[in-house]
Amino acid sequence: MDIPDWMRWAFCIFAAVQLIFVYRDVQLLRRAEPGRRTDPWLTVADSAVGVVLSVGLALGSFDVLVGAGAVLLAIGACRGIRALLARRTARATPAAGEGAVPAGE
Repeated sequence: MDIPDWMRWAFCIFAAVQLIFVYRDVQLLRRAEPGRRTDPWLTVADSAVGVVLSVGLALGSFDVLVGAGAVLLAIGACRGIRALLARRTARATPAAGEGAVPAGE
């Protein structure tokens, strides 16, 4: 790929900023409860692959772009499926105080 030099530097700066977000996401992952670590892991993976994608674009590597894009697509699909399943579960369970009324009332 033919990328101008100023754009390469912009991608390098963007990758450095994304590294800060990876660090923050890792800290949130470490504080997560053992049963609730899947979403933080997906967030860390998304940020880390974003760094790889930015560096690949800065270097002009089409192979890295295709590989990281496929991984980002898989991570996004997992996050989307988890969000849909969580919404379905939240809608299926009635809130406290709702539901069937006892027969005597």
